Amino acid sequence: MLTESTTFDFSSLAGAEIPNAPPPPILEKMAAGAFVSLCEHLQARSDEVQNIDIMNISGFCRNCLAKWMVLEARKLAKLLRQDSEFAVRFTGSTDEYQSTVKALDGLGYDEAAQEVYGCTYAEWKKRHQKKASEEQMKIYNENTHLHAVHDKDLLRRACDDGDEVFLNYCQIYLSEKVMTRLKAGAFLNLCCHLRERSDLVQNMELMTISGFCRNCLAKWMVVEARKISDETRPYASEGSEEEKLVKALDSFGYDEAAQAVYGCTYSEWKKRH
Repeated sequence: MLTESTTFDFSSLAGAEIPNAPPPPILEKMAAGAFVSLCEHLQARSDEVQNIDIMNISGFCRNCLAKWMVLEARKLAKLLRQDSEFAVRFTGSTDEYQSTVKALDGLGYDEAAQEVYGCTYAEWKKRHQKKASEEQMKIYNENTHLHAVHDKDLLRRACDDGDEVFLNYCQIYLSEKVMTRLKAGAFLNLCCHLRERSDLVQNMELMTISGFCRNCLAKWMVVEARKISDETRPYASEGSEEEKLVKALDSFGYDEAAQAVYGCTYSEWKKRH
């Protein structure tokens, strides 16, 4: 049995216990929803917010969000291979487990980029990307210490790029549950990236360039908590598990979400950084 957790443990990743935290599967759904909100925010500002400007300020861009999804796919595939009991529990059956692993191995940057950009990266570049100025490239080259680093070997898919049949197969077998895990994992990678650059990446600068900052990530998590609470409320009879979940979600506020994003309370982060 694996020593690493097979559940989505936001508390341990945040480096502190998150008060009033809902169960891990719900936190996973909240993080995935916040990731989708971030992607939608950036999609709505495709002309105004250029990748190179986000990269120069924060060390990541839309492409990094897609790459983090791919890396999460590789991580989940490895986990499913190593723990057969978890694999069957996660996917539902041995057949589904094998198909899911194959699909996760086949997920590449192009498919993940479509989730982030809302279209293919090639289409987005054609419609929205502007030629970088000499000044932008100068800043880019000076700020390499900020840049997110991605394992190129893990980003490669286990199939030929031209194998359309196989790629279609991958998309069919990536269920909503699997995609939720990948998006939640990418959201956590972003939070960790920003935590590691707390002194170098200030919220005001990120907000000025992109229209969002760490506080927005926390607020999007709270919005997801309210959505899930509203979906669950009709089934929350007195004394039921659903009622307990609704109470936990309703009490999950900005302070708790900020602790998940910052890795400490917001007031502590402001004082230090």
